[in-house]
Amino acid sequence: MTKQTSNPPTVAVIGAGPCGLVATKTLLEQGLDVTCYEMSSHIGGHWRINNPSGRSAAYQSLCLNTNKNMSRLSDFSMPQEWPELPSHAQVYEWWCQYADQFDLWSHIKLEHEVKQVHADGPHWQIGFGSAVTGEAAGTVKADNLVLASGNFWQPNLPTPPPGYTGNHLHAMQYRGANNPVPTDEKSILVVGLGNTACEIALELGQSATKQVYLSARSGNWVLPKYIQTPKGPVHVARRNTMNHPLAEVPKLLRLLPEALREKMFNRMAVKGLKDNFTQHMQGLNELGLPAPPENPLSKRPAVADGLPEALQEGRLLARPAIQSASGQQITFTDGSTHAIDTIIYATGYKLTYPYMPSEILDTTNNDLVLFRGCIHPERHNLFVVGVSRPSGSFWPIAEAQSQLVANLVTGHYKLPSTDQIKKHTKPVLKRQTLNPALYGLSLREEIVRGARRAARS
Repeated sequence: MTKQTSNPPTVAVIGAGPCGLVATKTLLEQGLDVTCYEMSSHIGGHWRINNPSGRSAAYQSLCLNTNKNMSRLSDFSMPQEWPELPSHAQVYEWWCQYADQFDLWSHIKLEHEVKQVHADGPHWQIGFGSAVTGEAAGTVKADNLVLASGNFWQPNLPTPPPGYTGNHLHAMQYRGANNPVPTDEKSILVVGLGNTACEIALELGQSATKQVYLSARSGNWVLPKYIQTPKGPVHVARRNTMNHPLAEVPKLLRLLPEALREKMFNRMAVKGLKDNFTQHMQGLNELGLPAPPENPLSKRPAVADGLPEALQEGRLLARPAIQSASGQQITFTDGSTHAIDTIIYATGYKLTYPYMPSEILDTTNNDLVLFRGCIHPERHNLFVVGVSRPSGSFWPIAEAQSQLVANLVTGHYKLPSTDQIKKHTKPVLKRQTLNPALYGLSLREEIVRGARRAARS
């Protein structure tokens, strides 16, 4: 990349959900020519419930599970008077305020669905289709491309067991009790053990369902959202001071080489989680949930309040994996059999960019391999923002990634050697849970090193 001239490089950002908005704002601050393309008639992505794009998984009771302090951006925080875990409506309002505050609206083109992208020499050719008719609706060319269309919109929906005749749906379709399928006086099976599975199962367990079952084929660390202290309940995130990319990293860790400090921190984090929550997890195991993995960071831990109580009271019944079905009778691998009216699969999402050529961006393994978590290792004008596996909020991580991208595109940052790029090119999802503070520090350090390289060139 060359340093910015009087004609700044053009940047196309795909997606006006939270991470796309953050990328647009951060790139604009560097004086770049930025346009954000959004298929919907609304910004906010997932947080606009019933988004016309059809890609929102928000349900009526949804709120943040990373608290508002963890979710803040460098210069934009949620109102102090808001609850610790704001509702989906408040989060959507906050993103609209963000677009207002930083004058993003004039840079966002709504109802512009990207249908295909192809490399045009050193540029990108982007083709659009009508969000209404699907017909071609023109093309644009951009020097740089930022993919911010997210990884929580293409449901990973298993095939129901052969012979099952009840309802089945993915959690993305769930909006609440009796929506979109009747749940009152029904037996509901929720499959999964992440945040969404636990939240939906708990919500239905408090409704007029006949019985709710929670099925998981493998364990996960499920932590309470709040911890009781002498001063009252405290959100679990407040016990971890390194839960944000801008959080201070202790001097001892800062002085260590990057790989060593990550190894040391992960060792300490695993010990801390085990010391504080092993008894909690043993209790869940005794109530029927599968034993969690030995390493709490091998999966992204879920957070859910009230799970032990719901299992103790029988509002939820834990079951292992599904083995077979006959009509509405489901048999589980422990030999138990129950009549199930509806299966709700909270089984995650597939990572996909249908508009990108697979030879450029390969997600067949449901992952991406990127330099520093956001830069294509071979095409240095192609970036992915907001796809990560953190122990905190995605949004400030997307902001930190966008700052690296902005410095590269403007020429204030120069990439390292090919060998160094390969060394720091790694999977972004199939990895141990990412610590936000360490990742933020590593990106800031890389920007400084890249600025020195740029000054010498």
